[in-house]
Amino acid sequence: MVDEFAPDPMQTNEAADKPAVKLHPPTIIFLALVAGYVIRLFVGGRLPLPRAFAEGVGGLLIIVGLGLMMAATRIFIEHAQPLPPATPAKTLFLKGPYKFTRNPIYLAMMIFGAGFGVATSNVWIILTTALAGALIHFRVILLEEAYLQRKFGEEYAAYKAKVRRWI
Repeated sequence: MVDEFAPDPMQTNEAADKPAVKLHPPTIIFLALVAGYVIRLFVGGRLPLPRAFAEGVGGLLIIVGLGLMMAATRIFIEHAQPLPPATPAKTLFLKGPYKFTRNPIYLAMMIFGAGFGVATSNVWIILTTALAGALIHFRVILLEEAYLQRKFGEEYAAYKAKVRRWI
C-alpha cells in the first residue's frame, strides 16, 4: 500500500538539489529602480553633481555593470546552465569574472543600479539599489552559498577561501 501523504523520493531529491531561493533578483533590482524614481517624484532627492559629470560617471558605471553581466552570463551559456538562482548547479564556475567575485551577476546589478542613480542624479535610486543588494545578500546569496557548500563540499570551500563574495 502506498502512503499518498509520504513525500515522493524523486521530488525530495530534486528539491534538495537546488538552492531554497524564492526571490528573483532581476525583479528586485527593477522594483528598486522604479521605487527610487517614484520616491523622487514626491520627495525630491537630487544628487548635487554637475549634470555632465553625473551622466558621465553614471554612464560609465552602467557600461561596467552591463559588461560584467555579459561576461558572467556567457559562462552560464557555455556550461548550458540556467540562470535562475533556484535551479540545480551542474558545476562551479571558476573562470572569467568568477575568478574575482563569487557573485558577478549580482555585483553587475548593483553597479548598474548605482550607475543609473548617478546618471539621473537620483539619490533614491542609489539607496533603493543598496537596499535591494542587502535583500539579495540575505535572501538569495546566503541560500545559494549553503546549497553550493552541500553540493560541492571542499571544492566550494576552497573557492570561497580564495574569492570574495562581492569584490
